[in-house]
Amino acid sequence: MKNLRIFSLLMLGLMIAFSSCEQEDDDQNTECPQLSFGQDGKKLVADFEGMEDLDTYEWFVDGELVETESQQNERDNTLDLSSYNPGTYNVCIKAETPDCPEGTEFCKEITIEEEMEGCPDLKFTRDGDYLYADFEGIETLEFYAWRVTGENLDNEEIIENEGTNNQGDNKFSLANLAEGTYTVCLISESPTCTSTEYCEDITIDGDGQGGSCPDLSLSSEGSIVIANISGTNDVEAFNWFVNNQPLAASDLQIQGSTVTLDLSDYNPGTYEVCVKFESNDCAQGIEACVSVQVTEDNNGGGDDGCPDLSFIEEGTIMFASFSGINQLDVYEWFVDGVLVETEDLQSQDRDDQLDLSSYNPGTYRVCIKAETNECPNGTEFCRDVVIPEPTPVDCSVFKLEYFSTNTAEFVNANGVILFGLDNASVVWEIDGNQVTPTTATGHFLILQDHLTQTGRYEICYKAESSECGSLQDCIEIDFQGL
Repeated sequence: MKNLRIFSLLMLGLMIAFSSCEQEDDDQNTECPQLSFGQDGKKLVADFEGMEDLDTYEWFVDGELVETESQQNERDNTLDLSSYNPGTYNVCIKAETPDCPEGTEFCKEITIEEEMEGCPDLKFTRDGDYLYADFEGIETLEFYAWRVTGENLDNEEIIENEGTNNQGDNKFSLANLAEGTYTVCLISESPTCTSTEYCEDITIDGDGQGGSCPDLSLSSEGSIVIANISGTNDVEAFNWFVNNQPLAASDLQIQGSTVTLDLSDYNPGTYEVCVKFESNDCAQGIEACVSVQVTEDNNGGGDDGCPDLSFIEEGTIMFASFSGINQLDVYEWFVDGVLVETEDLQSQDRDDQLDLSSYNPGTYRVCIKAETNECPNGTEFCRDVVIPEPTPVDCSVFKLEYFSTNTAEFVNANGVILFGLDNASVVWEIDGNQVTPTTATGHFLILQDHLTQTGRYEICYKAESSECGSLQDCIEIDFQGL
């Protein structure tokens, strides 16, 4: 009995000691840095929390030390694999610290291909109420997205998918955003690009326009130059130049936010017309230029004394644009032979434009006609204008699709970007268990982020949309663990 009691006390002591050591090991593990790195084509980039405080860590390829990152040197926290032959490599970063004497590591299999794209150099430009994605490789990039955040969105974010997989139009409309400042980002991710983004702060003022500079677009038709200005009512503050020579305000024709310059009285030749603006709120200034060719055919009025009528088409709005428009007392708009609008200099409603946005899709014969004392028989200018059919949403394109690359496997919810999706309603399931997508938009799953064992799995997707109602589909896939 005494021996049994001694044995029991001995076992209890061993259990306490073992538990203490196990807890000590756990404490030590929690003190180790959580290493990680991302991929940008053939370049690997360390991206873990606390990296700037870590004195030293090392890169290994297939177990061989290839690079040491030390604060004592000008380290770049990257490993360039561009000199490696095509193939699959086990890449690790390892570190030891006084709080982590046993060391820690993070490893990932990286496949180098013959032709391997990295992260795109994203950027966008602004034109009025639209942002336009504009970067090299955009026509072949499978996925990127717009991400918009701001105080007016109540900590929510707007995500709009683009890329060849989403049939995007490479632009983002600012028209529905309230007044305020927003951070607008282009984001992208792919099997060879862990993530990349490009961001700008965009300001929307009370008129729906943004930034401290107004918006300016310049175009020409024949000998007529047309400037469309938005974001300011002071259109006379814009300076006009022809071949670097300034023009007087009396040389211009101003109709609201549209300003035109008629070069038909100039001698035949090529002229560079520029419009410039600068103010305290727009210190960097804006400028737009257009080259205009004046020929014998467009430098002067008609030989019969009749005005050379003309109009230009911008979407569903027709803009009258011809020499002497401000001296013509009256002219009229006709659609399929029916008088629809009279432009009279004595009327405050004269705007020299015709809006066809309320017309049904189809082709219409649009004419402007005028009579003057010098042109008693009248003259006209006509053009066929096409109002296109609205593009219907085809809900039948929705389905789950499995696809893979050499390094990753995915399931994509095809078409959902077109359906007015309620992102809060999206549910992904793997074999009946709900999972949270690791992608920025949630429109596709990166399977290796959720699965570790090869085998057959059922992937399901459910969501609600304004265009197509309830969406639901399932697909069985063979996960290969690429």
